[in-house]
Amino acid sequence: MKKPFLAGFIISAASSLLASSALAQSSCGQTPADPDANLQAKNLLCYLKNNSFISGQTDMPDADKVQQWTGRYPAIIAFDFYRYTDGDTSETQKAIDFAKIKKGIVAFQWHWKCPRGGEYYTDCAFDQDMNNPNSKLYQDIDVVARELKKMGDAGVPVLFRPLHEANDNFMWWAKKGADNYKRLWKLIYDRVNAQGVNNVLWVFNGMASTGGYRSNMRDWYPGDNMVDSVTSDYYQSWTDYNTLKAIGNNKIVGIAETFNALNPANEPPFSFSIVWAFRDCYRTQGQPSSGDVKGCENSWRTAMSNSKTISIDQLPDFSATSSSSSSAGPVNLALGKAAVASSTEGAGYEAAKLVDGNGATRWASALNAANASVTIDLGSYYDLSGARLQWEAAYATAYNIQISTDNVNFSNPIFSKNNGAGGIENLSFVGQGRYLRINLTGKANPNWGYSLWEVSVFGDSTTASSVSSAASSDSISSAASSSSVASSSSRAASSSVASSASSAAPSQFTCTVTRTGSWSGGYQADVRVTNTGAAVNGWKVYLNFAQNAQITSGWNATLAGNGTTKVTATNVNYNGTLASGASTNFGFTGNTGANFSLPGCSGTSN
Repeated sequence: MKKPFLAGFIISAASSLLASSALAQSSCGQTPADPDANLQAKNLLCYLKNNSFISGQTDMPDADKVQQWTGRYPAIIAFDFYRYTDGDTSETQKAIDFAKIKKGIVAFQWHWKCPRGGEYYTDCAFDQDMNNPNSKLYQDIDVVARELKKMGDAGVPVLFRPLHEANDNFMWWAKKGADNYKRLWKLIYDRVNAQGVNNVLWVFNGMASTGGYRSNMRDWYPGDNMVDSVTSDYYQSWTDYNTLKAIGNNKIVGIAETFNALNPANEPPFSFSIVWAFRDCYRTQGQPSSGDVKGCENSWRTAMSNSKTISIDQLPDFSATSSSSSSAGPVNLALGKAAVASSTEGAGYEAAKLVDGNGATRWASALNAANASVTIDLGSYYDLSGARLQWEAAYATAYNIQISTDNVNFSNPIFSKNNGAGGIENLSFVGQGRYLRINLTGKANPNWGYSLWEVSVFGDSTTASSVSSAASSDSISSAASSSSVASSSSRAASSSVASSASSAAPSQFTCTVTRTGSWSGGYQADVRVTNTGAAVNGWKVYLNFAQNAQITSGWNATLAGNGTTKVTATNVNYNGTLASGASTNFGFTGNTGANFSLPGCSGTSN
């Protein structure tokens, strides 16, 4: 569409420390196109990949109006590189201030004036300059690269969308055909990266709904190795959503410009969308530019009244500028993993839809299910720190979460909720395991079952240290009772701290003790037992306390010796058989006194 100041934009994220647990960066189902992308860029990539309906608005004055109307501030603000090639680079500091002070996501667009003279929409013989490093075209790219690096030096990651509306034939960079467009894209990509800019994610943009003079958007795509996100302007239909997913091979998809805020109740789950300037929003229904503001206001009121819409107050801090920080963006451990449900509504609503990374697909239980559960196999043993549940309208008002190491014996709930309100729920808990089960026990609507668009699970590989030591033949007889695990809310400040014991004589078993919960006067611990020898049909491990043990509950093992410094843990009937190299887990809670430390651990066959 021909209009002043279309978008080619940048998204930048706040750069302070991630709140809560430090999550080591790993795969979230997508890696940056820039192989040297820094921590901030990786964290922003994963956040965009894992979320939908992140709200955005062009121009801060318009965003201020959104807050006046709705009480919520858009998560993204769009600035412009338009005057940069004329020497005015003042928007850079405004963007940095917005990211650092308001902790928001910043969008920059570049209406690049023709380097040979003229506006961004005039015909421009740029194809004659691409092989001339002394040309104004190269100088313009260097100006933008320098400003991108300033943002990077300030700890601000940038989602950069150059050469916007590729297949619209309106901007000068689109008037010389798809081949020249892709050549220019590669030139920008290579030259920016060559100048040490590693805080950028790259966004390709076109018009997904093609017609008339618009050619197929796919023909203009620069390639997976130079793109992190694929976006369209104006349109927000399911057809466009699927088109963008297909072009980018399931990369992040978004709407770079739209006239009205996306309504999660009936729009596709684009990662983000940015409403264009209100002067255009006013006339979307045939109103003059000076017309009634109510069209824009009402769309924002509708969007912000939906709990799925993400506003600025819901954003995490993406990373620290300190090189000593190991914080990282949330990593979805469940993405693409195996999932099983207790029931399904039918074909198309399988449990696998929970973890496919596609916010447009969902799992649904049988309609008549009073209770339901879903179990996700994370594939490895993890320290878990939380989860995100993205509910469809059939949400659970009551549910709990359990974990397991063997998919047979599940812990007492590590998280419970009895006042669920649907939408997107971000949960914090601690625990260790491979399997995570969500038990749904209360329905929002008695005529429906349960339904979730996506489940994300966060955490990191366990940090417990594995040690072996000599076994003792001591036998202690008083058994500890089994009781429920302390609530997750009382363990919010927990940490994973491993203890170890050693001896000169090797054992057939290694075992680790890891703190998985901590509260005033108490703690929760997990013990992992691994068979390093031949297969056995029974095992026994010893917990060696510095002070007399004050165990209050235990599970997955028979505990004896409470009140002494040596507690014996013996397998129960369902986890005694261990093949060579196999592992099992048990856990316990206890009271803490002064100078408490976790017990050491040693093991032997039973």
